[in-house]
Amino acid sequence: MTIGKHVLVVGAGPAGLITALGLARQGARVTVIDKEDDIVRSPRAMVYLPSTIKALDELGLLEDAKAVAAWGYEYNLRFPLSGNIGRLNYRTIEDLTPYAYNLHFGQDVLAEIILKHFLALPDTEIRWSTEFLGFEQSEDSVQVRIGTAQGEQVLEADWLVGCDGAGSEVRKAMGLEFEGFTWNDVFMATNVIYDFDKHGYAASTMVADPDHWCVIAKISDNFWRIAYGEDASLTEEQRLARIHERFQHFLPDPSEPYELVQANSYRVHQRSASSYRLGRAFLAGDAAHATNPIGGMGFTSGIQDAMTLINCLGGVLNNRLPSDALDWYAYERRRCYLEIANPTAIEFKRRTQEADYTKRIEDEANMFNLMADSEMMRGAMMSVFQLAGRPYQEDWRETVLRQDQAGLTQTAGAHGGVSLQSKTLTKA
Repeated sequence: MTIGKHVLVVGAGPAGLITALGLARQGARVTVIDKEDDIVRSPRAMVYLPSTIKALDELGLLEDAKAVAAWGYEYNLRFPLSGNIGRLNYRTIEDLTPYAYNLHFGQDVLAEIILKHFLALPDTEIRWSTEFLGFEQSEDSVQVRIGTAQGEQVLEADWLVGCDGAGSEVRKAMGLEFEGFTWNDVFMATNVIYDFDKHGYAASTMVADPDHWCVIAKISDNFWRIAYGEDASLTEEQRLARIHERFQHFLPDPSEPYELVQANSYRVHQRSASSYRLGRAFLAGDAAHATNPIGGMGFTSGIQDAMTLINCLGGVLNNRLPSDALDWYAYERRRCYLEIANPTAIEFKRRTQEADYTKRIEDEANMFNLMADSEMMRGAMMSVFQLAGRPYQEDWRETVLRQDQAGLTQTAGAHGGVSLQSKTLTKA
């Protein structure tokens, strides 16, 4: 089926490529552009939570993903104060979902998998080394200026989707604010060869410590990611030079040899675009919202942005849904970020880095109370599916929106006034 509509996607990260694949499968002509000359290989998100695994299954990518991934069935939170380890086991929710596990592999590998399927479809292309320069739109099309080795060109499309990261040029061209704040610390992401398995580390592990917190996640056999915080006042060279010193606090036995494979640092934010749609232009993934990576809320919600946009824009292109579904996409995905992903990520960061002794003791007690209550624990583990949001319904403005506004009005009465459309992001 070819519907003759052209969608231009800016950004070849997970959100962009999944959006491109999903729309191409619904008959759209899809072009992806990216300013890089190939798939980015630096350490990035690599833990796929159950809701993301469900999305991969719906896209027909799950078997390919399983073939390259390490599997994880347990999440651990280590408490150095006591030496205790909090454990959540995904097998306890196997009766609730067929996706009761995590997959672990680099998003560069995911990009390879998606591109294999995407480029096998008709009317698809990816243009590397192509920079987005700006756009104009009319009632029925968008005209996008791009920069290439041959000079500036103009591409015409029916729809534009910006998936070009937290520094999104598409978002800037849309004239939208990126509301929120930037954290003071810098995150280091390192890939290392070391045998964490023999020391009993789960595939997904967090260490709660104000000075030496870290997130340790398995990539493949003896190949692991260690992410931790660094001083923003240091240069990149100084941060890289400190890796061996910092690893002495993260490795269970620092006397054992390890091999550092990759390392890079980046600033992290809690920000959201003021809108995720402007006419024929949309935002998804980090271009729409950015969050610290502890707990995987940014990557996970970005995948759900793509899935919702596939359903809504694809439904409009194929006349299954009215054009109002496009406003629903912008509303619901912003709500999911502001009400779920953002506060959850902030809380993960707080627990991991908490310095107050009393709160650290309380956090540990809360973790073990959760483990002792099986239904509460199962509910917490299933809560990641909330990031998928709610399905479109044609009367959403009269029903869902009014219910949401009524709930926010009650919250405003208790907290001094807030609305979903103008909610600002502040540190908890």
